[in-house]
Order: sequence, then structure tokens, then C-alpha cells
Amino acid sequence: MEIFSENIAHFTHGMASMFFIVIASHLYWQQNKSRLLRFLFIEMIFFAFIELKDMVYLIDGIWHTDDLTRIFLSVDMWIVPFTMLFLFELMSPTWVTIQRAIVVIAPSVISTFLLIFIPSDRLFQWIAVYSLLLATVAIFVVYMASARYNNYVKKNFSYTEGLSVSWVRTIIVILFMYLILWFFILQYENWWGDTIYYVITMAVWSYIYFYTLQHAVIEIPDILYHFRNKKLEINDMKEDDCPYLFTKTLKEAIENDKLYLNPKLHITDVASAINTNRTYLSNYLNKHLNTSFYDFINAFRVEMACELLVKEKKQTIEQISEESGFNSYSTFNRSFYKLKECSPSEYRNRHR
Repeated sequence: MEIFSENIAHFTHGMASMFFIVIASHLYWQQNKSRLLRFLFIEMIFFAFIELKDMVYLIDGIWHTDDLTRIFLSVDMWIVPFTMLFLFELMSPTWVTIQRAIVVIAPSVISTFLLIFIPSDRLFQWIAVYSLLLATVAIFVVYMASARYNNYVKKNFSYTEGLSVSWVRTIIVILFMYLILWFFILQYENWWGDTIYYVITMAVWSYIYFYTLQHAVIEIPDILYHFRNKKLEINDMKEDDCPYLFTKTLKEAIENDKLYLNPKLHITDVASAINTNRTYLSNYLNKHLNTSFYDFINAFRVEMACELLVKEKKQTIEQISEESGFNSYSTFNRSFYKLKECSPSEYRNRHR
């Protein structure tokens, strides 16, 4: 049984190594599309290195010594700052610079070199605690930033597909549990634990890889610093003192020109149509209408859909969703139910 579990662990280890090599190979051709994909490419290269380095134990003459194991495990902990940089780039594009990357990664690298010259269980334990604390702080910052990111998207875009980072909130919870699992495996080493770790690793990064490819990078204020958000709020308050002269023009532009039929309508498109600026319009929607640009536009789309559901009996609901300006069928269903408290099909049945 021991030999079987060991073989399974080696097999999944090999699978994980090939998994990261294949993903990195694919990203090599995609990395020039955005900085985020380049960061993911570097991350996958690093993970491939992490998995391949442990294969030296399979070489005859290389023995499992405590000192070598501690060094290798400390290198594994570099995953924390590397993943931290990837998530920060996702939350705030261009925030990560070479200088900031060095500051984030350097402590982990220096710790590994210290272990080479000062082999010590106590030092290794301190390195493990530091990595856990760093990961906890990074996860908390990204979790809070994701809410502000999504809020920004809804204030400026009429759609969220490919823009929302709600998936990141799921990922960071999984990553935290994944980190706890890794530290648990450190304490209670066994082959089945290693197997579970490799399988979960591939599952987590498959999820991240999929959503990163779908994610559209947008220009967004630096939301990793809360004080900058406060500065933006102060600017909005100053503009709030001015009278909103475009309210009639806004209604005409939306209803008569049907701007909402553009599935990728941006707040700047509407602001330009009514001769105002984005911040001023956003301020009006948020503070006077108590709504976001996303909900404001989708309300018009839902009303359009209601008309079509009653008049166009032969059209499918998917077709009506597209004709109403929705970028995706799922968003259409959510927005429709939110406003009408019933599904589009139920609404059609009621008005036959």
C-alpha cells in the first residue's frame, strides 16, 4: 500500500510539472496581449520550476536530508510573493513595478540564502510564519480591493462580462485554504497528502488560467491604496455642489437615441453625448438617483425587453436579450428578475 501511494504521488507530481509547462508554453504566445498575461506566464514558469526541482530526489545518490528539504521548502514559499504580485497586477494594472517587485520578493529569497548558510529549524519556522502572514495580508488586501474594483466597473460600464473580478474573491478564499493545506502537509508528511496537494494545485491554477484569459484589462484608478479613493470622493463632493444641467438631455439621449442598445456602452459614451464629463455624470447617478451606471442602463434595456416580449411572440428570449442591448443572456436574466421579480418567460406568459 505504501508503494502504491508513493507511485500515485510521483505520478501526480509529474502531471503537475507537465501541466505548468503546457500552460506556460501556451501563454508564451499570449503574453504580449497584456501585462496581466505576462505576469501569469512568469507565474507558470516559476511553478514549473518549483515542481521540477523536487525531481532531483529521484536521482541516485541524492538523499533526503533535513537541510536540503528545508531549503527546497523555503523556495516553495516564494510562491506567496509571486502570486501576490500577480493578484496585485490584476487588481491595479501597472501598480507592480520592478522596484516594488523586488521589495515583495527579496525577503523570501534572502531567507532561503540564510538557510543555506545557517541551517536551523527555528529559522525555517520563522520563514514559514512570515510567508503565512504575508499571504494573509495579501489575501485581505485583494479581497477588499476586489469590491472596490467591481464598484468601479458598475459605475463606468453597462456590462460586467470579462470585467468583473468576482471570481477573484472565490479564488483567494480557495488560495487561503490551499495555503493552510500546504502548511498542514508540512507537519504531517505522507504520500496521499502530496497527491491531494498536486491535484488541488492543478485545479486551482486551471481556474485562474481560464478566468485570466477571459479577463479584459481596463484603465482603473489605483485601488490598492484606500486614501486615493478618498481623494476621488473629495473631488466628487466638490462637483456635487454644481447644478446638474443635463438631466433632460440625458433622458432624451437614452430614450430617443437608444444609447442603451450598445452592448458595450461606457459611461464616457453617454457623457460625450450629453456634453458633460464622466465624473460629473457618475456623481449624478450615484448620489441623486442612488444607482450605478450599470443598473441605470440595464433598467432601460429591461423595459425594452418587456416591450419585445409582448409584441414579438416569435422571437426567442435569447434574441430579445440581444436586441435589448444586453451583452450576455445571464446578465439579462439577473437584471430582469431584479427589476420585475419574475423571469422573462414568466413575464411573457403573463402578458399573452
